[in-house]
Amino acid sequence: MAKQIYKRSESFFSGEGGVRLYFQSWEHPDAERSMIITHGQGEHSECYHRLVEAMADQKCNFYAWDLRGHGRSDGRRGVVQNFDEYCQDYKIFLDLIYPTLLKAPLFLFAHSMGGLIQLKNLIRNPDLKYSAALFSSPLLGLALPVPAYKTAAAGLLKNWLPQVTLGNEIKNDMLTRDPAVIREFEQDALRHNRISSGAFLGFLESFEYVRPRANDLKKPILFLLAENDPVVSTPDNKIFFEKIGSPQKEVFIYPGAKHELVNDTVRSTVFTDLKHYMSKFTESPL
Repeated sequence: MAKQIYKRSESFFSGEGGVRLYFQSWEHPDAERSMIITHGQGEHSECYHRLVEAMADQKCNFYAWDLRGHGRSDGRRGVVQNFDEYCQDYKIFLDLIYPTLLKAPLFLFAHSMGGLIQLKNLIRNPDLKYSAALFSSPLLGLALPVPAYKTAAAGLLKNWLPQVTLGNEIKNDMLTRDPAVIREFEQDALRHNRISSGAFLGFLESFEYVRPRANDLKKPILFLLAENDPVVSTPDNKIFFEKIGSPQKEVFIYPGAKHELVNDTVRSTVFTDLKHYMSKFTESPL
């Protein structure tokens, strides 16, 4: 029923190097704010339909894109030559849709690896206009163990066989406790568990860039964290959060939750917290 409120559309844009990237929008007829969504590794923009549906009473437009090698975007599944290709695509997407969004509160929402992409962009582009940056389980360290042979293989593959991918070690029961959502994931042909050496080594290198620069983040920021996330490191996220330079920073921590907070059984609480947080912003970021 909530979906009927929105006018949904979909299109493509050209990312870095001309790669054809997919995006979709859900526009509210009485919109008073907007949110741009960047998904995580192995998933895609449609995985946020529960967030969009739950926020139907918030008069918010939503714009979500698929990373290269993900969802309906072009590119071999999980493959980038360099992690910064994701970051360049992110900035291109923002530049594409920004002109129509800055007259009302604007929120940048990113999950997991999408959070690392977003953080890297916000640090590099401190003049970006937005009301608040929202992060769900951002990737600032790994919780799941990565076999030593895969780390060693990644270095060799990046130089010799950059198109080869390895499994990302993530299981669906690490993402959510909801059996119905797990079944949805199992049947979702657009989800994948592949990651290239360029992506894997790239986010390790990006940790070293982003972590020391937490104090550079001066605008409002919200972290949503699972207390014991089985995929990303909650302790690393807490350390980073404490070092963020913004005087307007908030964190919500959810006991027992799994990695994908908007798809976990705790999601109704997450949505309530998001609504309350977003309601504080009533002015354009210009």
